[in-house]
Amino acid sequence: MPKRTADGGSGTPKRRRTSTISASQSSPGSKKTLDFFFADKSSKISPVDQTGAIPKSSCSEAEHVNENADEEFARKLQAQFDAEYKELNVGVDNTARDVVRDPGHSTTHDKAELSNIEADALKVCENDVALAYSRDCGIRPASPAKEIAPTATAATYDSITTVDFTVGSPEFDPFEHLSALKSLAPAPYALLTQLFTQVDATRSRIKIINGLTNFIRLLILLDKSALIAAVWLSTNAIGPPYTALELGIGGSILSKALKTVSGISGPALKTLYDKYGDIGDVAFEAKVSVRTLVDPPRLSIKGVYDTLVQIAVAKGNKSQDLKQKLVEKLLIRGRGEEVRYLTRTFVQHLRIGAVRTTMLTALARAFTFAEYGPRCAQDKLQKAEEVVRQCYARHPNYNDIVAALLESGIEKLVDACPMTLHIPILPMLGSITKDMSEMLLKIGNENTEFACEYKYDGQRAQIHYDESGKLSIFSRHLELMTDKYPDLVDVLRSHSVILDSTRSFILEGEIVAVDQSTGALRSFQSLSNRGRKDVQIASISVAVCLFVFDLMYLNGESLLNRPFRTRRELLRSSFTPTPYKFAYAESIDATPLDQDAISTFFNSSIQSKCEGIMVKLLDSITPTMTATNKRTRPLLSTYTPDLRLESWLKVKKDYDSAADSLDLVPIGGWYGNGRKSSFWSPVLLAVRDPDTGVFQAVCKCMTGFTDAMYKEVKAKYDEESINVTRVKPDDFETPLMPEYFWVPQEVWEIRFADVTLSPLYSAAQGIVSDRGLSVRFPRFIRKRDDKGIEEASSPAFLAELYKRQQSRGIEPQAQDQAADELYEKFY
Repeated sequence: MPKRTADGGSGTPKRRRTSTISASQSSPGSKKTLDFFFADKSSKISPVDQTGAIPKSSCSEAEHVNENADEEFARKLQAQFDAEYKELNVGVDNTARDVVRDPGHSTTHDKAELSNIEADALKVCENDVALAYSRDCGIRPASPAKEIAPTATAATYDSITTVDFTVGSPEFDPFEHLSALKSLAPAPYALLTQLFTQVDATRSRIKIINGLTNFIRLLILLDKSALIAAVWLSTNAIGPPYTALELGIGGSILSKALKTVSGISGPALKTLYDKYGDIGDVAFEAKVSVRTLVDPPRLSIKGVYDTLVQIAVAKGNKSQDLKQKLVEKLLIRGRGEEVRYLTRTFVQHLRIGAVRTTMLTALARAFTFAEYGPRCAQDKLQKAEEVVRQCYARHPNYNDIVAALLESGIEKLVDACPMTLHIPILPMLGSITKDMSEMLLKIGNENTEFACEYKYDGQRAQIHYDESGKLSIFSRHLELMTDKYPDLVDVLRSHSVILDSTRSFILEGEIVAVDQSTGALRSFQSLSNRGRKDVQIASISVAVCLFVFDLMYLNGESLLNRPFRTRRELLRSSFTPTPYKFAYAESIDATPLDQDAISTFFNSSIQSKCEGIMVKLLDSITPTMTATNKRTRPLLSTYTPDLRLESWLKVKKDYDSAADSLDLVPIGGWYGNGRKSSFWSPVLLAVRDPDTGVFQAVCKCMTGFTDAMYKEVKAKYDEESINVTRVKPDDFETPLMPEYFWVPQEVWEIRFADVTLSPLYSAAQGIVSDRGLSVRFPRFIRKRDDKGIEEASSPAFLAELYKRQQSRGIEPQAQDQAADELYEKFY
């Protein structure tokens, strides 16, 4: 059959990426559609405008000319070309030769052009996936990929948009929706996108939990095999933190992929980003007008997840090309809202408020409703939520938790998913006290025995060791960092440290930079100068010592429910210290009557360059009601993962009369004046609500920065990067409009004069007052590389600092209030 050129004559097209590319002009493997046949038989050839688009009116005329007479003939030809297409594409993804065109541009995609490169890279990628599975790093093998069943019609997909996941659980009937969606298997990504769209549209935590709960209830019935993938995709992750699976999709890859898929130019893409400020919204707008001449298969939840895993494990010289091609593949197949949330997933910023506690609550409720019905007693729900939270704290891997829930249910979850060696447990946290007197007040009873330990200025570490000799080191936010400390691994493997009777263990300690000749402690900044990955012992310039302070597992037995006194005795009888390499945390035992000894010990910790002391109950305290002690709840000396209890108290040194420090997230910046005119100064900082994931602005900071820090921050939050936007994100609460908002991604430690009620900021509003809270004269101290944004200070913690301050009778002076006003006016 002759090919038609753009002017309607016969011949061969001159170039693949100029003017319009009709079905008849595409590559031999391109699939012809009925539109082509009707248009070809028409006496009116569709005109082509200057952009290369086919006007809709012309297409419509062509489709209906001689329709009845030509339909049978066209269908026969369609079948013939379908057979040719299938033969040419054996073993090739159907989207490989999809032709995608934006009416406003001239863009053709034929991924067969890079088939050799892509095939080589995919082979490497698949090998890496298999290796990840074999290492049992928390990723479970996916079943063979399947496309959506051909019985699924457009009407079936339309029925997805009628599902309201955010209604109350008693009102949501998953069986009612199941009848309409049962032909959709495997579960389509469009169903998950429907959930995201509804949850994204509300700030109500109740509706967010309802949405996730009801979605899980429906997915259990529709496609259980997609549940694990859906959970990961809903939580901005593709695996547990300790698997080190990172997508690594930077701004360059994403922008290239968007330009390729949509045909949009770089300047036009930047204009969209300046307008919308969210990369998901940008992708949606860039692709909304793109038409596909061959409809690609619909995305499935498992298919999206499996592709993301391929992206994460891609390595080698061709890995960046492969990542881009896989991103393009997903974007090409994405439709409507799917594109928005795919792109947000690429940058791991979904903005739907599905924080960890919300997901755990939803899982507990969904499986409880599945067993007892949506009107089950409230106490059953509360018990289920507690079981799931405790399970996650001891075994933070959704793969294992969801699999155990599907197989055993809530009742047997703890036994089916226990604490396991080489899967880190969430660390126990301590409550902060302002000074010694407040600490003693919290302890209460003068006969209470407690241990005082140095609070070292280092990196908290959790060490796992099994009978085979395998050793793993995890950070406080569960990242695997064994390769970062080969010198520590070498020390621990020495029989002079681990006694022969110690066959397996999980212990906790602080890795601190030390002077190997004197044992003197060095600052945390010194420790941060070490490499992060694949460190070689010969190249180490900063020596470290592990100061251990707790033991949670020993020789196959969990010690979490043992009192601290017992855990400490077992710790000290299972290891042998090695000077300047492995030591027990410096400590003394005391009671509230030993104030002089405690003060002396506290001062010695400060002189040793520590942050202060940790006070830990040696034994649990039962509830008492006396004139001096009104405690109504027990204080347990057991190890409770992921909880901040008053059985552990932090007493830190007083910096410049500050009430304490806050771990805040930078969310925006203004350009400074004078020599700072090309740098960000001041910077807008926020606390983070752990229940909603919302960032609440609390202050502007412009002091404490070095010149090197100014340069580092400016490079990270450059105007041309995807780390900044002019549009305020929906999950930011701030009355101020910085020149650019920043994508939340790091934590800064900030010290200040005091906490004050604010007529401007709304942080912690409603907790202590109908006004928000702010801090006066904030000063940057350091970046908290050991903390993720989910560990930033919360509004509740900010309110607690204000309450403590009020209890001490501290109020800002009149002249200080005037200084605050000047600070806000000029900075």
